[in-house]
Amino acid sequence: MKRSDLVTLGIALVIAVIFIGTGTARLPLSHSTVHHAPVVVYAEPRLDPLVVTASRRLPARKDTSVSMVKLASSSTKRSASVGLLRRATAGEAIRMRSAGLFPDPRRFARASAGEEVAVSLTQYCLKGVTRRGRYVRPGIVAADPRIFPLARYVEVFMGRKYLGRFLVDDTGGNVIGATLDIWTPSCRQATRFGRQHGKAVLVARDEEHLPFSASVDLGLIPDLAAVASMIEGLARR
Repeated sequence: MKRSDLVTLGIALVIAVIFIGTGTARLPLSHSTVHHAPVVVYAEPRLDPLVVTASRRLPARKDTSVSMVKLASSSTKRSASVGLLRRATAGEAIRMRSAGLFPDPRRFARASAGEEVAVSLTQYCLKGVTRRGRYVRPGIVAADPRIFPLARYVEVFMGRKYLGRFLVDDTGGNVIGATLDIWTPSCRQATRFGRQHGKAVLVARDEEHLPFSASVDLGLIPDLAAVASMIEGLARR
């Protein structure tokens, strides 16, 4: 063996002793044990299945007719309170239109025959023809046709006072919502009347031909000329 090889071998031995002594390298001994850090394993506890059995019991029979009647009445009241809304007044309808809001059709629901509808009452004295193409005359009113149809009669009450039966013959730009605009020949009377509140009842078609006792309220007529005009209008109608 050459001298250079011996020197190289000696250097290698010295380096190996240093590595082994410092623990940087270990000899692969068969009896050595390698220790690892403990590993914690989590698992759900497994329980034996529990079987539950119950005896079959038949409920006692009870009369369901009363409960069905109560359920029907409660559902009817609930649907009535939800489905029917208070009709829009003239002021509310005008504000909706000014704001560009799409009105709820239930707020302008068609009045049923015999139904009492709370309305505001005004008077107008315009001359000319009505929406139905007939001349204005006593005994007609302008209304919102969505609530009170044209060519139908309404009976109007103001408090306990019966104002009479009127024909829905006209409409108006601001006559929208639950309101009636009664025609009068006197503009002074229309101004003095202002806005009142009352109720209107749509007359059924099969009762329109029946006679009625219309009591003329002289407080609504300013002079005898208007009285004569009203009588003449009623005669033509």
